[in-house]
Amino acid sequence: MSDIRAVSYLGTYAVTKSDTTPDPSGPFVALEATTAAGLAKVTCADGSIGTVYLVLGVPKTLAVSRVWSSVTTATGIVAYKAPSVGAL
Repeated sequence: MSDIRAVSYLGTYAVTKSDTTPDPSGPFVALEATTAAGLAKVTCADGSIGTVYLVLGVPKTLAVSRVWSSVTTATGIVAYKAPSVGAL
C-alpha cells in the first residue's frame, strides 16, 4: 500500500544568476520559473553541471548551488530550501 506524501519548503528565495559564483542564498532543493518557462543551466550540489527545463509555476526538485546566467532562458526563477516531508 502506498501513501500520499506532502512536501513543504521552508523558504522562497529570488535566484541570483551567475556564471562565476554560487548563489549566496543557496544551496537549494528546488527551482521554479514564475514569469516564463525555459531552460536553466545549473551547478548541482555534487558539482555536476547540466541544463534542465523549468515549467512555469511547477517546482523542479533538484539540489542546486548555482543557476548560470548564460544559457538560462527561464525568468522569474525562485528557489526553495530544505523541504520537510510527511504523510497526509
